[in-house]
Amino acid sequence: MGLYAEHIFPRLMESGLKGELHRRYRRRVLSRAQGHVLEVGFGTGLNLECYPMSVRRVTGIDPAAVLERRVRARIARAPFPVDRVIHDAADRLPFPDGHFDTVTTTWTLCSIERLRDALLELRRALKPSGELLFLEHGRNDKGWVSRVQDTLNPIQNVVACGCNINRKIDDEIEGGGFRIVDLDRFTMPGVPRALGSVYLGVARPRGGSRLAGPRRAGP
Repeated sequence: MGLYAEHIFPRLMESGLKGELHRRYRRRVLSRAQGHVLEVGFGTGLNLECYPMSVRRVTGIDPAAVLERRVRARIARAPFPVDRVIHDAADRLPFPDGHFDTVTTTWTLCSIERLRDALLELRRALKPSGELLFLEHGRNDKGWVSRVQDTLNPIQNVVACGCNINRKIDDEIEGGGFRIVDLDRFTMPGVPRALGSVYLGVARPRGGSRLAGPRRAGP
């Protein structure tokens, strides 16, 4: 990792994602988390304060360790054990099949290079009765916005260290072995649509217990 990717961008990203609005969305999606949680894209541990009391342990994976002092402080304050594994989510995960009760991703799926491989691995590591809880930004359904996203994406990919703003997150999740059972689509207030088109929802492994079909709200 270079100086920008290791020191500068993590600080910029944390500054942009730690505000009260983002915290409110985190708490909303993580409210269903329970048991042993696999958090993909652990980053600097911003999610730790947002998990409910039903969580008994969090295992966080990330391809790199950044801002270690902040991370250690947040882990020390967590009311449950926290394990960290430096690992690319798209590679074979070092966990047995059906190991986790919940998998969580927040503003993470945009930057995994081999996303389909990663989702298939998350599907494998999640219990058949478990849930994938996701809070992501991605492709807007309005044609002119998606065209802007396609135009800006190469620049975003460079300045944001691999982030893609034009991924159709719901299609990616369902193509990775999951079935979306709840989905809310909206644009974050005060954020341009190209950057703030949000996918917030719940998915279950295909073949798990059935729920009602997905709820889709327009952006």
